[in-house]
Amino acid sequence: MIRVLGGTSRGRKLHGPSGLQFRPATGRVKEFIFSFLGEKIDQARLLDLFAGTGAIGIEALSRGAREVVFIDRSSSSMRLLKKNIGMCHFLNRADPLTGDVFRVLPMVHKKYGCFDVVIADPPFKALLREKIVQIVSQNRLLQAGGYLIIEHDIRDADREDHPMILQKQRRFGDCIVSIYT
Repeated sequence: MIRVLGGTSRGRKLHGPSGLQFRPATGRVKEFIFSFLGEKIDQARLLDLFAGTGAIGIEALSRGAREVVFIDRSSSSMRLLKKNIGMCHFLNRADPLTGDVFRVLPMVHKKYGCFDVVIADPPFKALLREKIVQIVSQNRLLQAGGYLIIEHDIRDADREDHPMILQKQRRFGDCIVSIYT
């Protein structure tokens, strides 16, 4: 079961799909991310990549984010995401986009500009961390002083041949959360 952990929608249960292919961010991971961001989330503009049912972006909205743009290619996840956004009364602060993250991102900057925070929770087996760092950097999606936060498999090593700086990392079992600036 997925719950909102803090803010105006604290305790609210979110709809999620059934099945083993679904891997939402754990409560510990969400607490780490939002503890790190602290007050920086207030009035922030956030981009949620591989959004799934929107648990991370909805958590951000609940904690005071001004706007969240959600991107996911799964139409079934997007239906649940829209249902969750409506249930939490965040329709006017959320913009869900259906499509492949890597195809949609080049157009995102033109439409939305830069974000204070970009969060990515890609499928673990895909090992996409470096590709995400590169495309976020190339498309200039972060404001100066902004953060790119990626939840990834422990086997997805950082090659450090990109322009972003790894600020912090925390391991949660087979999952690592990497925070870049």
